[in-house]
Amino acid sequence: MASVLKLLLTSINLAVFVLGAQTQTIVKDDVYNRMATIKGHMEFVSGFDRLKAAGQFVIFQRQGCPDCLVGVYADANGDYKVRVGRGRYKLIAYNPSPPTCDLIAPDQSRYVDAVPRLQDIEFDIKLTAPPER
Repeated sequence: MASVLKLLLTSINLAVFVLGAQTQTIVKDDVYNRMATIKGHMEFVSGFDRLKAAGQFVIFQRQGCPDCLVGVYADANGDYKVRVGRGRYKLIAYNPSPPTCDLIAPDQSRYVDAVPRLQDIEFDIKLTAPPER
């Protein structure tokens, strides 16, 4: 009797395991291959003067998606690195304290295309200093 019960329980466990394995969702799309790395250097520019933008915060907003935002701070050297999903991103950088103003330099590209590839996407950011109060 004990061996029959043991065999029955083993059969039930095997059936649950097999059925569970068949219903488990397996991700077919490789999400890692849909990511891209954008990196570069942030600096404040004024004429010929350049100053690393250590601690500066900028936002990348995915085009066509107002709620798709990724923010990143520059490190002590003014360098940054961020992973995003593939797409076109708008650069947003402004001085949040009064007087609020756009910090992106006039000759700075405001868009970057994030496409998955083996190398990181180099995107240096030039900013203008906020006006004095």
